Amino acid sequence: MTKTILLTIPLLLGLGAAYAQEEPPAAAGGGFPEVPTVIPSPITGEPVEPEITIIESGDDVIYEYRIRGVLYMVRIQPQFGPPYFLFDTNGDGILDMQENAANNISIPQWVLFEWN
Repeated sequence: MTKTILLTIPLLLGLGAAYAQEEPPAAAGGGFPEVPTVIPSPITGEPVEPEITIIESGDDVIYEYRIRGVLYMVRIQPQFGPPYFLFDTNGDGILDMQENAANNISIPQWVLFEWN
């Protein structure tokens, strides 16, 4: 049993070295990757990047996201705590409100998990 373990360890170390990948060479810009190019819309030729308007309101910072002038999302970053989001779910440019809620308030949504 110990001979099998002793033979397996060098074999695994050798395989690890064989499959190790080399790091790509560093970019000329200080090691940061290049910014990707944004491909324009194939129909209109306009860029499809969102327009982001940043509004500071008291202790909150509000980010309004628009594509071609239509508001589709608002991110609210309070001074303390995680940001929350309001969405336009039907595409009319107006943030949707829940009709059954008191005073037709818009329900905030928080990000619970993120993956990179």
